Amino acid sequence: MKPLHYIVIAAALALTGLLYFGGNTVAPKKEKSAGPMAEGGTPGERQAAGLNIPTPANFDSLLVAAKRKLSPAAQADIVRQENAVTRGDVKEQQILAYEALGKLWQQYKNRAIAAHYFGKSGKLENSQKKLNFAAHLFSEELHEERDPHVRQWMAEEAIACYQQSIGLNPDNDTTRIDLAEIYIAGTGETMKGIEQLLTIVRKDSTNIPANLILGRMAVESGQLDKAIQRGQTILGVDKENVEAYWFMAEAYRRKGDVAKAKELLTEAKRIVSNPAFSKEVDEYMKTF
Repeated sequence: MKPLHYIVIAAALALTGLLYFGGNTVAPKKEKSAGPMAEGGTPGERQAAGLNIPTPANFDSLLVAAKRKLSPAAQADIVRQENAVTRGDVKEQQILAYEALGKLWQQYKNRAIAAHYFGKSGKLENSQKKLNFAAHLFSEELHEERDPHVRQWMAEEAIACYQQSIGLNPDNDTTRIDLAEIYIAGTGETMKGIEQLLTIVRKDSTNIPANLILGRMAVESGQLDKAIQRGQTILGVDKENVEAYWFMAEAYRRKGDVAKAKELLTEAKRIVSNPAFSKEVDEYMKTF
């Protein structure tokens, strides 16, 4: 675990965060993105670099390609279950048939296709459990997928599931945070992600997960005092929240208060109490 893990946030957040945080609204200078960004990076990073957001992959094409990788026996299993969906005129039958298809694809190690069918089952049933499960599968697979079009498809499918789930239970802050993270890191729609987080903190100003994300974003958008305020809010609830110490330390470092930054990092070392971690922190502080 590297110390910088706690203080680095995608470049896409920098300018958008300025629209939401109080204080100075002058955007920091944008660094030129590296050439390889055009060939990779998250959708959010591509958006920040002024690059086009990819169109989502077509599910039918993905399904055909996935079937080709299966054995003849596995393909026959899938076709039989697909036929069960088309024969299921009753809603309850379709719900079960889609869920069975999801389980089959999960068995054949294709979690993205499985998530699609779990999502269809959950949408028909209006099941928060199934919708959230499908969205989490998409989120996990999104981190491993390199094709930007497939990533965009996964992100949009996950968003649809999360949105329906929130419609069923608007007070589920965990689901709302998951949706915010998909917007920010998955589709590059950072402002929509921020709005989900602000919806939470307007209702509960001490919500730790939402404040952690907003705090990191405040650092990278140059809203250093706001970042410190969010860190203090978190520590008022959880005095040993290491990530809050990290982004607060970075905020103080950028303000030029190196002594305070080192004080916070030293406290983080005490909390973690791990020699390897402490060594990395010490190396990081030498760069101040």
